[in-house]
Amino acid sequence: MKFSKKILPMVLAMAMVPAMSMPAFADDTNTTTSTVIAPTNNVDLSKHTFEAYQIFKGDLDGKKLSNITWGEGVDSVRLLKALKELNGTGKFADFSNCEVAADVVKVVAGFQNKSEEANKFAKLVANYLTSTKTTGKTEGVATLPEAGYYLIKDTTVVSGGVDDALNLSLLKVNAAGDVTVENKTSKTTLIKKVKDVNDSVGGLTEWQDSADYDIGDHIPYQLTATLGDLTNYDTYKLVFYDTMENLTLDPVAEGDDSSHALTVFVGEKKLDTNDYILEKSTDSKSFTVTINDVKILGGVTGTKVYVNYYAILGDDANIGSKGNPNTSYLEYSNNPNNTGEGGSLGKTPDDKNIVFTYKVVANKVDEKKTPLKGAAFELLKKDSSKTAPNNYNSVGIIGASKNADGTYEQTDDQKDMTKFEFKGIDDGDYKIVEVVTPKGYNTMAPIEFTVTAEHDILADNPQLRNLLGGDIFTGSVEGENDGAVIGQIVNKSGSLLPSTGGIGTTIFYIVGVVLVLGAGVLLVTKKRMNADK
Repeated sequence: MKFSKKILPMVLAMAMVPAMSMPAFADDTNTTTSTVIAPTNNVDLSKHTFEAYQIFKGDLDGKKLSNITWGEGVDSVRLLKALKELNGTGKFADFSNCEVAADVVKVVAGFQNKSEEANKFAKLVANYLTSTKTTGKTEGVATLPEAGYYLIKDTTVVSGGVDDALNLSLLKVNAAGDVTVENKTSKTTLIKKVKDVNDSVGGLTEWQDSADYDIGDHIPYQLTATLGDLTNYDTYKLVFYDTMENLTLDPVAEGDDSSHALTVFVGEKKLDTNDYILEKSTDSKSFTVTINDVKILGGVTGTKVYVNYYAILGDDANIGSKGNPNTSYLEYSNNPNNTGEGGSLGKTPDDKNIVFTYKVVANKVDEKKTPLKGAAFELLKKDSSKTAPNNYNSVGIIGASKNADGTYEQTDDQKDMTKFEFKGIDDGDYKIVEVVTPKGYNTMAPIEFTVTAEHDILADNPQLRNLLGGDIFTGSVEGENDGAVIGQIVNKSGSLLPSTGGIGTTIFYIVGVVLVLGAGVLLVTKKRMNADK
């Protein structure tokens, strides 16, 4: 129901005061202009506690308040003195002739809705509350002891890492009783994402919660804050926190033109480096980005603020399902009644991404599946950005060192190796090549295989679900072989061929002797037969 056109000037004036720290009063069907609140960020006031301070009291007839005097919830003497002393840049209206509540109402009645004057007046009143108040009987409601015009203050504790925000103090005219408090606030949220890529196929994925990469890769991350209701804040502060395990912030200098430089956007506006503060730990495994006032940079209710950066997967990366987590949270202004220096900050829940990495294990055996020493291998990975036949990049050589002339050398320890582990690889197409062959054995043909991984791409705590390696290699995500793609590489012994002076000549001697002896026996037998005749 709209207010009567005959309502007292004071009530009409105060209804047009949507102040930063003390908005205009409203009844159950108020006609004040409501703020736009991001629908997914609303604060649940059903768990909040409230106090009511009576600013004016009088006789309530329907929606009309008459016979108005100062209420017990405001220090009228100090407030009136402060209003009359306004001067210089702080002067927004002339209260010099005001002596009673009605005089103040007459001045305030000239303020326009959402005007600077109305905001300043309401903020000033909020500074002169008394200790006389009424605490709500239950959470989510304010209890009014008698009819009047009240400031309803949210007294919930929202500091100290709580993901919550105080409700804006409300001015409301109402009869005695419990009043459900209108929501005049919302909180800011944060999500953290990472992109994935298969080097053998090419093309980055959309933003997601997990990925797999090679050790040493530069990995793209994005933090996205969605701003809550900023309408009632003079300033609005954001602090992004990011902590990495086995990852380090890309060392590209802040503000560098490189595509890997850390950048900050408010909506589509890229910020200059002097618009925010970047602080990094000495080991570059954690950092913060602070924006002291996002409003002066164009932030409004619902605006998205982005922090884009790259991190490098380190040599100490966890292999397999444990993964390498990267966790972020956001601190944000959460008290519209105190938005200046020292205002409280809320804290979003942690949001975690995980990057997985794997290893290829080649076990060298002979035809009897017995471990075989003396080999060396090179692992190569298919690169989608190159054309055949030179479309493979070397992952590394194990078991030997390659000389400048293309030959290989082995130490005694390398000659004894039978197990070859290539750590820190991701999904893609691979080829393993035997570069040194054990003596007496044939060099194996290069083996091509594909590593395929399945992990949760949208989850609060992403998990590695499966790992495959093709026909020869078998993947695992459990036990001691977690994150390993394992295969047996078989070498067959060479064929033994005859040589000059060996059995190839001797056999002819034996055959010749047999023939000579046979001829002799035949000759003797023939002579005896002739003699008998």
